[in-house]
Amino acid sequence: MSLIGYVRQVRPVQESHVNHLDKIQNLYSLYEGMLDLKILNNTLRGSSTLRGEVLVQAIKDGTPIETNKGTLKLSWIDDVARVAAEGGDYETAFKSGRSFKKVLVTDKGDELKLSDIKKSAMFGGGKGSGGGAEITAAAECAQCIYAAAIFGGEKLSAGDEIPSIEWSKYSSNFDVDMPLDQVESLLDQSWWDSSISIGNEMKKNIKGTYMFHRGSSFVKEINTIFKNLNKAEKPKPFSDMNKWSPADIWAVKSGASFDFNRHSSLGEFTNELKELYDSGDLIGISLKKVTSDKVTVVPVKTTGFIRTPVTYGGFEKQNDTSFFNSKDYYILLKKERMQLRTFGGFSWQGEVKGKSAAAGKIGGGVLEAIMIKNSTLTKFPYNNRTLKGLATNPKKNPQFLEELYDMFVKVEKSSMKKEVFVKAASANKIGRVSGADWRFSKYRGLFVVLFLEDNKRGGARSIASKITDNIAAYSMSQSDEAAPHVVYK
Repeated sequence: MSLIGYVRQVRPVQESHVNHLDKIQNLYSLYEGMLDLKILNNTLRGSSTLRGEVLVQAIKDGTPIETNKGTLKLSWIDDVARVAAEGGDYETAFKSGRSFKKVLVTDKGDELKLSDIKKSAMFGGGKGSGGGAEITAAAECAQCIYAAAIFGGEKLSAGDEIPSIEWSKYSSNFDVDMPLDQVESLLDQSWWDSSISIGNEMKKNIKGTYMFHRGSSFVKEINTIFKNLNKAEKPKPFSDMNKWSPADIWAVKSGASFDFNRHSSLGEFTNELKELYDSGDLIGISLKKVTSDKVTVVPVKTTGFIRTPVTYGGFEKQNDTSFFNSKDYYILLKKERMQLRTFGGFSWQGEVKGKSAAAGKIGGGVLEAIMIKNSTLTKFPYNNRTLKGLATNPKKNPQFLEELYDMFVKVEKSSMKKEVFVKAASANKIGRVSGADWRFSKYRGLFVVLFLEDNKRGGARSIASKITDNIAAYSMSQSDEAAPHVVYK
């Protein structure tokens, strides 16, 4: 017997079989349901809302969030991460280099990374095919049901719940597009409490008997008329229904009747909605979940076409270093600033930012349409497909880099030599982004800035101010043709 054989007899080796496939699958299952940057930068199914925006709002509202430590309220460890996240810069907010950093703290004191948060139904995950969008739809239906009950005489407060078997008592005063048992199964007590708080506040502000609609044939009629009138205008004033009216539900006064098909323009239709709002016959309502009895009510675009103009205030200048370290440009408005940059690849957009959070976004196509409508401009120099090709292959298109250089010199008054600029601008990576992404974004931003600068004579009456006024109004769903609504939050 060999020495090794003898040793094995005396002290047998404890061997065990490891199924490496199972090990890998278990590790994957641990992380597959957690949040990451890709998830945050995607929208909820059936919605234009980014999942990252859902997370930021939930933290702001104090809504409990599913984590690997349990379902808990979260807050920011510092303002740096908070401001970045509220501005849509999730990479800066949640990452340090290639790794996630601890930026959130639970109400129990545990510090968390983004990857510690579960992709629950709130973010479009969890059980069911609808995810977060389905929860939103159910919550809007619940608001109609509970509002009907409260307007019907029910005295409700936080902690109360009306079982779905009793909802039929109020069915003559609500019309929703989701089965009632599904509404009940998707929501918990926090949603009933929110519906009750908002319903009680609505009862204080709206007098009379009402029918509450969500996704009903009446709502579909409003949507259809909007789409037809919006499409008939050249260029289209709005890219989608939510920019015209962010109303989630509609309150219709008993006995009121409407003939919306008689309108030949979107402006006429919107004016009638404002008259109906003023009379109390028809009220569009935008909902935000509330977590207390205190409800804030904000009327928006409810009286005439009166709105404080937003004048063009120039742009944030960039020196040679900052120009190459970022892919964006900032336009200065009256009290806000608008960021111009690519988002999610070669999708270019503007975003109006308030003092602490994003005020609203505007797609590049709509921005271009507004510029055309308010000036002699007929189109942007390149469509997105052509510009993407030029930005991706700059060395094959030297005239493109020369155009970029010429705009840069005009806008920033730089003395940088062309050959130095071309070398830096043709790199595969510029700053922290790909060269193609940077060139695409920078070209669009420079073109807009240069156009506004060339058309700023006349102050508040200038072409530049007309453009920025319309852009700001659109991005915040407050354009001249936007529908009236009231926000309960």
